[in-house]
Amino acid sequence: MTDVRLPWKRSVWVALALIVVVAVLGARFAITTHAAGPGEDARGIHVELSALAGAPDAKGSADGIRFEQGVLLGSIHVRELPAQPYGSGKFYGAWFVRTDTGDKAFLGALIHDQSIIFSSGGGGSAKLAATHFTTGPDQGSPIRQGPRGSNLIIVLIENNINGLTPSPVGQAAQGVF
Repeated sequence: MTDVRLPWKRSVWVALALIVVVAVLGARFAITTHAAGPGEDARGIHVELSALAGAPDAKGSADGIRFEQGVLLGSIHVRELPAQPYGSGKFYGAWFVRTDTGDKAFLGALIHDQSIIFSSGGGGSAKLAATHFTTGPDQGSPIRQGPRGSNLIIVLIENNINGLTPSPVGQAAQGVF
């Protein structure tokens, strides 16, 4: 006796196999490109910085912000900062603040013309690699990102940069994520 297969049976199995392959590839794509939040992509979070009273024309951003094993990484760039001439004792310091807990971490001093002294106004930048909160209830613990809207990056005009506690005499720019 001859074994006869109906052509429609093979089509059903091929169609089912294709559906399974498409579903697996779709799930894999969705996992590797997890739903990034607004301002976030594979390179990290982008935060627009808006001007504050101490630098009313300042514009800038923090880019590539990411939290990896208790370390905050990224960079910050701020333009149109007012001069803080040599001898004024004022510098621009960047801080990460968890507004929900009050924890703060020093991110670094902004650099302008290879110096932290802004003899002339202009732009400043810094690469960020903060390892722990330097002040607040969780002082000394690794940096952790807070809930959306509770993460503040702020550039302060400081009269002392010690890397542990803010010494603000003014505020230049900030952004929340």
